[in-house]
Amino acid sequence: MVKDNLDDLIEKYKVQPIGHGYIDCIISLDNVFNFINDLSKMKFNVYGLTWWCHCKDENSDCPHGMGGSKSKFYQGWFSEMQLPLIKFEDNEQVKTYIKTPNDDRILKCFVPALWIDVPDYWRNNL
Repeated sequence: MVKDNLDDLIEKYKVQPIGHGYIDCIISLDNVFNFINDLSKMKFNVYGLTWWCHCKDENSDCPHGMGGSKSKFYQGWFSEMQLPLIKFEDNEQVKTYIKTPNDDRILKCFVPALWIDVPDYWRNNL
């Protein structure tokens, strides 16, 4: 595991970590599977996931959640949902869950925020 490689992937896939660590790394559904595949190749594991609403002007029924950060890569902002952290054993479980979350609370405006297993002292470059 090399931190600089992880930071490069985060920029490549337009991932927005909340804060300076590697939890709540918000990513679009368009990029999430390729990002997780590349994380796996680099031996990084996603151990958790939370849901955030991607609030945009055209989302007539948004915003949901508690508020949050303006998007660095896309129009609008992200609002943290009050759904529990979902934990995983490996990256394949994460991908399976995202494909079929089987939870009526997950709306089409929601995007995943991944919790990447890294040393606690690592800080992202964003």
